[in-house]
Amino acid sequence: MRFLRTLALFVFSTIGSLAFALPDELYVQMDETTKPGEFSIDVLSSYVVAGPVKPSSEALQPAFHLLQASPDFSYGIKENTQIDLQLFSSIGLNGESRVEGARAELLNIPVRPDTEGDEGLFIGELLEVGHLPPTYSSNNLDAEFKAILGYRSGRLTFATNPEIGFKISGNGSSQPDISIKLKVAYQIDEEVSCGIEHYGDLGQVNYLSPYRQLQQTFAVVDMKNHDTTLNVGVGRGWNDYSDQWTIKTNFSFPFGK
Repeated sequence: MRFLRTLALFVFSTIGSLAFALPDELYVQMDETTKPGEFSIDVLSSYVVAGPVKPSSEALQPAFHLLQASPDFSYGIKENTQIDLQLFSSIGLNGESRVEGARAELLNIPVRPDTEGDEGLFIGELLEVGHLPPTYSSNNLDAEFKAILGYRSGRLTFATNPEIGFKISGNGSSQPDISIKLKVAYQIDEEVSCGIEHYGDLGQVNYLSPYRQLQQTFAVVDMKNHDTTLNVGVGRGWNDYSDQWTIKTNFSFPFGK
C-alpha cells in the first residue's frame, strides 16, 4: 500500500504545477463497493495533452492543458450499497481557485460473486445528481443513471457502463444524452492487471451521432494492494471532437470507519 501511495503522489506532483479543473469521470465502474460502516476516497484526475481539433457544440469550457481532478468520498451503508459525495473545484493557470460544484451518488451492486475478484456475473446501477463543472455541463443541475454490467472469467474481465444523462435545470438541451464506457482487463498477477478502456458519447436520444461526439480509448494499468488501488491510463481520441491525447489516474484508499 505504501508503494501505491508513493506512486500516486509522484504522478500527481509531476503534473501538479499545471492548471487544475474538474473532469467528467474517465472511470469504468466495476463491482467494488465500500464495506458497510467504512469510508473510502477516490481521487480521479486527468490531463489533456492535446485537445480536440473542433470545439464542443455545447459551449463547454475546454479542458486542454488543464489537470482535472476530483475527490469522491464514499460510505458503505450495507453489503452491496454505498453513498458518495463528489466535490468539484479548480485552480486556474494564474493560481486562482474556486469551488465548481458537487454531486451525490447512490451505488448498488445486487448481483456479484460472493468473494471480490471471483469469477462470475455482476450487475448494478449508479444514480448521480448534482451541479457539474463547466468542462462537462452548462446546466445548473444534472442527473445521470448508469447501468453496471460485467463478467469475470479466469484472468479476463469484461465490463460496460451504459449511461443516460438528463437536465434537471439550466440552459442546456432538454433531450437526454446517451453514452457508454467499456473495459477489458487481463489479470497479470494478484496485484496488477492491464487492459483497454473506451469512453464514447453517442449523442442525444433524438439524434444519435457518435461520430460527432467524444470517442476516446485508453491503455490502462490497474495496481492493487489490499484495499488501495491505482489506475493509470493514456488515451487517444478518434475524431476531431475528442481530446486527442489524455493522461488519467484514479487513486482509491480507505480512510476510516
